[in-house]
Amino acid sequence: MPRAKSVCLVDGCIRTTVRDGRCAEHQLRKPWANRSRRNREVIPGWSRIRLRVLYRDRKTCYLCQSTGANEVDHIVPVARGGTHDPTNLAAVCSACHRQKTQRESRGG
Repeated sequence: MPRAKSVCLVDGCIRTTVRDGRCAEHQLRKPWANRSRRNREVIPGWSRIRLRVLYRDRKTCYLCQSTGANEVDHIVPVARGGTHDPTNLAAVCSACHRQKTQRESRGG
């Protein structure tokens, strides 16, 4: 017989559980996800910041001006001294984000 879903174990979260007593957002990280400094860094309220930036920019990609941007990009990469401040964030489409990330990883 199926069990009724319960509320997430994280204080203040009212979402229903997915696995191990936690909702999808609060699942514990897998051991391999904690290896890099970037993966260990937790940005408080990132989900809200991300949504605010997407709506501020009207989901328009700042690189190609197409509508339907669904990702947020650091204009100045964190690795190069950029911050997580909304003034350094912009909405970007998946294709442009992938190209920009590849260009930056090659040093360009």
